[in-house]
Amino acid sequence: MSPRQIAAMLIQTGIKDITSELDFKRCSYRSFAHGGFGSVYHGALRDGQLVAIKCIEMIGQWGAWSPSDKHWKHAAHEIYAWSKCDHPGVMKAIGFVFYKDAILLVSPWAQNGSLARYLGNGLRTPYGCYQCIEVASSLEYLHGIGIVHGDVKAENVIISDSGSTQLVDFGSATFIHSFTLRFTRTSSSLPFSAQFTAPEILDGTNDKYTVETDIYALGMTILQIATGEPPYAGKSDLAVLSHVFRNILPHRPDFDDIISDQPEKDKLWNLLIRCWEQDPKLRPTATELIEIKEMSTAQPECS
Repeated sequence: MSPRQIAAMLIQTGIKDITSELDFKRCSYRSFAHGGFGSVYHGALRDGQLVAIKCIEMIGQWGAWSPSDKHWKHAAHEIYAWSKCDHPGVMKAIGFVFYKDAILLVSPWAQNGSLARYLGNGLRTPYGCYQCIEVASSLEYLHGIGIVHGDVKAENVIISDSGSTQLVDFGSATFIHSFTLRFTRTSSSLPFSAQFTAPEILDGTNDKYTVETDIYALGMTILQIATGEPPYAGKSDLAVLSHVFRNILPHRPDFDDIISDQPEKDKLWNLLIRCWEQDPKLRPTATELIEIKEMSTAQPECS
């Protein structure tokens, strides 16, 4: 299937082709972020709206691209998965651009950056518990419509202009159920961040992401919100793998920044431990994780 045929199929499902709306003169030639299956560039539409442009497995400058069949299919898969989402906790994709036989995903520019950047800069909030709830609610929504995110981590959660959190990056997403379109991937490898990847993926027991692997990653993301640092901070990927395979959990934090009551702190830690169960079937659901709301005494100003 050619990229033009794939683009035509995307249009038929209601996904917008905004190639004519992109101001190519205002698009960067160097990526500002890279991870998973692609690089992200800064750009703008002709109406002045700033956007992020996701390019699947394209490294270097725009002119050096050499897209292949797997690039087209993976780009189409990500765009299609993202297009199925309509939730305040999931950033809305604008559409796609067809450029030099490559299909590029376009989404709004997140000027506040990612949650990982926010936490890394030492920016904390007394309402961190609500950030946990927002991410859990977004994941509950995705699982409810049959989508596994596949790469839940603070780097893939952005801070919106209103200060709320939104999930982004559906490059590793999979469908629980069949949708109208299905693009078969040709890549056999899965991108992963060791600190957020479930043991059954790391040891090869499972070769695809599941609802349960999302929950494992969500638990680690909640831990990062609570501590301001990634799980197993300061350890190499090899050391992290060793800890995961030996079922050595991250150190328990004090949770003072998000919960004041000691019994509720214990309850949260026990909930996180369940997220990291070696047996995926023993992990809680995203819906269960939303009960963190009952543990917090802080109320957000926007509530």
